[in-house]
Amino acid sequence: MRFDLQLIPQWIKPGSQVLDLGCGDGSLLSKLIADNQVEGLGIEIDPQQITHCIANGLNVVEQDLNHGLSNFQDDSFDVVVMAHALQTLPSPH
Repeated sequence: MRFDLQLIPQWIKPGSQVLDLGCGDGSLLSKLIADNQVEGLGIEIDPQQITHCIANGLNVVEQDLNHGLSNFQDDSFDVVVMAHALQTLPSPH
């Protein structure tokens, strides 16, 4: 099992409102909903991952994290998680 799926649920209070940034296939969000009975929303930009989330009954929004977080009001969620992040760095030329 992925390390984040073992570790992060311990930090999340049952019943919390959770925003999962870059939720990918929704594995973490699914686990939090099942184990911690959270109300969750995922943010993802990859259409294939979004399709996977929707197929598994998860609430997900297609959004670019660099520009879309301002669409949410302050204090809309109890917890915001970001288990995976990829950074693209310019090649050194």
